[in-house]
Amino acid sequence: MMEVCLAGQIVVGLIAGLLVGAFHFSSLWWNTQFFTTGAAGKAIALQLGRIAVAVAVLTLLARLLGLAALLSGALGFLLARPLLLWRLGGSR
Repeated sequence: MMEVCLAGQIVVGLIAGLLVGAFHFSSLWWNTQFFTTGAAGKAIALQLGRIAVAVAVLTLLARLLGLAALLSGALGFLLARPLLLWRLGGSR
């Protein structure tokens, strides 16, 4: 495990979680487009990719930086959704 101060772990985890969460939740739009146009294979591949990226990043945070980074990463991931809804609204 890398030696990073607690504040550094929290900041890195929060930023990583926000970025991955933003990717995860914004790609839902593409997922629905694929499903509604009949491209179910692409939609399922995207869904699996979204989940794999989220799991990989959170796992890396836990293994490389520790529990604080994992928890703040999970918090950032969850905060990304309401932030995207606030920013994009219902227009997308």
